Amino acid sequence: MGSNKAKFKKQGSQAAHPAGLAVVGTSLVGAQDRADTRPEPTEGDGGEQSTVAAWDNIKHFTPRDFTCRCTGLCDHPVVISLETVAKLDKICDAIGLPIKVLSGARCERYNTRVNGKDRSAHVPKNGASHAAHVACPDSSFRFAFLAAALPVFNRIGIGKGFIHVDDDPELPVNVVWVCGP
Repeated sequence: MGSNKAKFKKQGSQAAHPAGLAVVGTSLVGAQDRADTRPEPTEGDGGEQSTVAAWDNIKHFTPRDFTCRCTGLCDHPVVISLETVAKLDKICDAIGLPIKVLSGARCERYNTRVNGKDRSAHVPKNGASHAAHVACPDSSFRFAFLAAALPVFNRIGIGKGFIHVDDDPELPVNVVWVCGP
């Protein structure tokens, strides 16, 4: 499967595609077609993981895919663990299907707003978040994604329409659970 990821160039403290396009999962969309109104992520407290250069080896995702979706509650720093993103990138290659990230890093206020857990892996600890929710459009995708995710993620939650994956070192490992009602 070829990569649809566009190369991003540094503009001030923000990463931007030269043609005003963004990568959503593995699909390029123009700004006018995108409902996403979050600002382009800046280099936040995630250290090296926050830099645009650190994303050069990631083929299917951009920092924007993992920024908080709170719409104004935080400053949207890129605080996702690059190791977590690299695992999702490998899963995308393995299953040969695009992966749409529904939720990555979350600020504490947004995590509360969406009824996230108190010790959520989405909320950055020690400089980085370690979780993502990915869209699960059908049972075939769910099967392929889980088959590829089980060997690399030690925490997986299965919800209606999404799968949660994380590798938070501060939470119990080797667990699979059902999310929501």
